[in-house]
Amino acid sequence: MSLVMPSSTQVKYSEKNKLFHQDISLQRLYKNVLIKDFSKHGRKVVKNLRKEKPEQYLRLIAQILPKENMKEEETINGDPLTDEQLCEIIRSLEKELQLVTDSKNQDVCPTKVKKTT
Repeated sequence: MSLVMPSSTQVKYSEKNKLFHQDISLQRLYKNVLIKDFSKHGRKVVKNLRKEKPEQYLRLIAQILPKENMKEEETINGDPLTDEQLCEIIRSLEKELQLVTDSKNQDVCPTKVKKTT
């Protein structure tokens, strides 16, 4: 009977994998604790926040709502482009449009060349 020892890369991978799974379980634990706490006290806290600190209440809404709307929009149109990518596409199209416009203007209004003697 032969004994097969795992290579050092397999050991490192399995250690990282264990750590990764521990992180996930901690995330789940914290998430579950927060969900329970919010389920029990959330409405009261949000109501008090709105009355006592309306600026923080609005800041909280501003932080949460755009993320929800963004996710809904992405699922509706399936467009995963970032704002920077969209701006780059727009700039590129504007440059192309300007080139087309310039070339049409040159064809329609050719410049006159004066003859020199």
